[in-house]
Amino acid sequence: MVYTASAATCGGCALKSQCTPSPQRYVQVHLYDAVLKRMSQRATAAVMRLRRCTVELPFGILKYRIFGHPRLLLRGVAGARTEMGLGIMAYNLKRMINVLGGAKLAAVLQS
Repeated sequence: MVYTASAATCGGCALKSQCTPSPQRYVQVHLYDAVLKRMSQRATAAVMRLRRCTVELPFGILKYRIFGHPRLLLRGVAGARTEMGLGIMAYNLKRMINVLGGAKLAAVLQS
């Protein structure tokens, strides 16, 4: 979004010489500027390190080890949701087998 001050408003301002040499001032502001500022305040180095440890590893495993390639095969939001759901279920089953062991997981699932 571009905000433009009128020439009359800028002409009567005492700080005009420090602000702009043109007859009026133009200010460009992103439509979602407040959201971008809040996001940049929350995205500190510590938060990004934590995200890298907790989110990026499972996502990378899903993309390259479970799906076998970095792209989804199905088109559209519903297809992508379905494909990701199946991949997440496979990832969670693999994690449970690694944590509990195959025999214990089978015993828990049978009961």
